[in-house]
Amino acid sequence: MRRTPLLVSTALVLAFLPAHAGSAPTTTVGSASVPGTIKGFQLVGHTDLGGRGMNSPLAVAGRCAYVGDRSYDATPRPGAGVAIVDIADPARPTRVGTIAARGDTTQRELRADQGLGLLVVEDYSPYIGSDLTGGRSYSGNDLQVYDISKDCRTPRLVSTYDFGARAPHEFFLWKDPKNPGRVLAYVTTTIYGPDLNVIDLTDPTAPKLVSVYEAPQQEASGTSDTVAGEQPASYIHSIAVSDDGTKAYVGGWDYGTYVLDTSGLATPGGVPVMRPVGTSTLDYGANVHGNVAIPGRPYGVMVQEEYANAGRSCPFGWLRIADLRDPANLKLAGQYKLPENDCPKAQAANGTFTAHNQTNFPHVTLLSWYSGGLRAVDTSNPDKLVETGVFVPKGTAPDERDTRLFFAKSTNPRRTGAMWSYPVVQDGLVYVVDIDLGLYVLRYTGAHAGEVSQAAFVEGNSSPSRYTAAAPVIHRPTPVTAKAPVVVKDLTPLGALHRHWQWLC
Repeated sequence: MRRTPLLVSTALVLAFLPAHAGSAPTTTVGSASVPGTIKGFQLVGHTDLGGRGMNSPLAVAGRCAYVGDRSYDATPRPGAGVAIVDIADPARPTRVGTIAARGDTTQRELRADQGLGLLVVEDYSPYIGSDLTGGRSYSGNDLQVYDISKDCRTPRLVSTYDFGARAPHEFFLWKDPKNPGRVLAYVTTTIYGPDLNVIDLTDPTAPKLVSVYEAPQQEASGTSDTVAGEQPASYIHSIAVSDDGTKAYVGGWDYGTYVLDTSGLATPGGVPVMRPVGTSTLDYGANVHGNVAIPGRPYGVMVQEEYANAGRSCPFGWLRIADLRDPANLKLAGQYKLPENDCPKAQAANGTFTAHNQTNFPHVTLLSWYSGGLRAVDTSNPDKLVETGVFVPKGTAPDERDTRLFFAKSTNPRRTGAMWSYPVVQDGLVYVVDIDLGLYVLRYTGAHAGEVSQAAFVEGNSSPSRYTAAAPVIHRPTPVTAKAPVVVKDLTPLGALHRHWQWLC
């Protein structure tokens, strides 16, 4: 069993068991994923970033969009790294620079905030510790913090938080609404524990670890946990934090979703201990990639993730609604899936049709769906969902592609297009990234379009969002003053247990 330092919550280990929903939820089946389909959206702008492919995360700050790179070649390919795109004219997004890639490192998660003048890039390496590499050294498991306050087109590196052999996987950026400039990054890991690491970026030149958390199932499982061929699979994949910072919604992969009490981290000087709310998880037999709460309503949008040629393959995951009215006893409401969640249809199309990242408004959710494109779903009635928008792009496949997205033994042509990123809405426009086809800018015109069109800045991977232009902008009270980049080494000891890496994201 792993032992982890720094106020790790191990309460409720033995009592923390799955709670399965009783009656079957209502399922809505959306439109078929036909390339070239667009309804409920209008295309505003697009750049294929030179046809480089292998695009991944998206961050938006003012006139800049940043698009990460999911490749991790020993020698970075031409155009590799974080593409810097000028979106001053959203109809003509133009690449104006690059944060260069490092060898054997992928830039897999990005967050940016214009008011704080920050860009945070999460990197990880395919080579995690000598036990997995036959002695080959790892590189690039870190958060890199950039100052973009003067000109977002020329980010300036001010610090690096180095996780060492531990690989970060996803992170959520929480910006304290009551203490401007206070910023916490909730970082999940999927190889070595602890499962959740909270990094304080209030002083971006000196990031520091302030709390860690180990999932109770992982503490209880020791080294014997085996779930559907994954050993073990009880890590936390994604996390979303409430606007006030007091609650976090956990995507526990094979152990469902549950709520963490993070109130000790919501205010400076609080006791930074995170504990589960209740003694059960909402577990419905499929992995939970993430759970993001719907603003102003006691429900969350959950997604799952599988690849055609990685993990457990087909059947792919879809959207499910979590009833959060009792945070200690979550229930399952309605669900929405695509025709291609039927395995023969997915195999015929030879693509990965899995829901991935969700950005929520009070009554409509925008979410990326890999080969299913970008989808909009009306959540007004959480028990009966309605599709309100579909955008499935059509384009030419790039030379470099992620072969895990296609069925290994299929003779059918490989599907082009895989919508991946959290949609980001800035000044009423929707920005989203396709792995193959680059950055798209869209206008949503479906049901509840007013919620989207009036939004100043909304994304699913940071909080608080600004649902109207009248919402306050959080500004940094003091400028960043570092003269040279600082590297901070993570001192959390490695646990005795390492996890089988899925290479999902």
